[in-house]
Amino acid sequence: MIRRAVHTVDVVVVGGGVVGLATAYNLAKRGVKVAVVDRGIIGGGSSTRNASRFRVHFGNVENTRYAIEAVRELDRLKGELDWNPMIRRGGYLWLFRDKESLRAFEEVNESVWRPLGVLVRFMDSGKLEDKYPYLNSKLYVGAALGPQDGELHHDYVIYGYLTKLKEMNAILLDETPVSKITVVNNEVRGVEGVGAVINARVVVITAGAWSGELAKTAGVELPINAVRKEIGITAPIRFMIEPSLIIDTRVNAYFGQTLRGEVIGSIDIDEEAGLKPFNNTLRWLKAWVKAMGEVMPISRRLPVIRVWSGYYELTPDNSHIMGRLDSWPRGLYVAAGFSGHGFMFGPLTGRLMASYILDGKIDPLMEPFLPDRLVKGKLIREHLVIG
Repeated sequence: MIRRAVHTVDVVVVGGGVVGLATAYNLAKRGVKVAVVDRGIIGGGSSTRNASRFRVHFGNVENTRYAIEAVRELDRLKGELDWNPMIRRGGYLWLFRDKESLRAFEEVNESVWRPLGVLVRFMDSGKLEDKYPYLNSKLYVGAALGPQDGELHHDYVIYGYLTKLKEMNAILLDETPVSKITVVNNEVRGVEGVGAVINARVVVITAGAWSGELAKTAGVELPINAVRKEIGITAPIRFMIEPSLIIDTRVNAYFGQTLRGEVIGSIDIDEEAGLKPFNNTLRWLKAWVKAMGEVMPISRRLPVIRVWSGYYELTPDNSHIMGRLDSWPRGLYVAAGFSGHGFMFGPLTGRLMASYILDGKIDPLMEPFLPDRLVKGKLIREHLVIG
């Protein structure tokens, strides 16, 4: 018989990515005895398999407001965690091949971003060629620069949370897949997993692409689908790509440059949904390299040195789910379904979730993303999903 360690805590957070760590950290700061459990290495899932970018420009008011505050939270962390996330606002440059896509972006700029104070700056193909000579500007009728957007070092955020949680004596369990959430008389009692049983009256699901499967063990249906996304990186070159390049929705690709000079990016190839291995495909690599060569002809001789993959956890409206429903077992909460926006939203989400769990406070930023919107059909449709 395999013996399992037994832990008793106030709250168990299932999922050790940035959302789970931020939630656990904000709970522990208030004296809560917390455990974080992950099926793999804590911080080793999609939170370390991303391109480390952030933005405030989304397709609706709700996500844009959330993103603005999320970036403020990232800035604030520099003075709170022991690791500097090295935030740099190089901007996002959105490139448009047709006037229809450009006009749609202009409409969002006026209806959403102007009222919230995050306007983008538009330029025609002539100005694009003058300002960014490395681009094949003849492909584009125009572009939009979002100077408020940028990049950070994702691992330093993860290490910062881990350092603080260890100092606060949180229980951190790696490589402990959770098999079920224990529910008795419609109240959660903890989780059971490989090698451990964790007793707790509060369970928070922050398991990313696995959140839907885990919720089912408590009798809850979460409409979250996993889609594998691949990313590549080239050998370093002289630093010149100041803004991250976002190719319009017909191509749906992005490219940026790290501080060391590597070109990093991805492209959407309509991957079939499902929890697949973290593999890479020649089909994706060929599509990404072709798109990169078209937008930046100078990149055609660049060697690709590494590729990897992670998951987007997609909801029906491409917006995340936070909180709980009264019909769920008491003590069960969720923060998942970030649809490619998890890392930039993670620190803010952790703070808001901790306040909600301990105080019952629903922050106005959080309210639109409660799971009841899925039941009532009040979807927050997000069309600006990149990659």
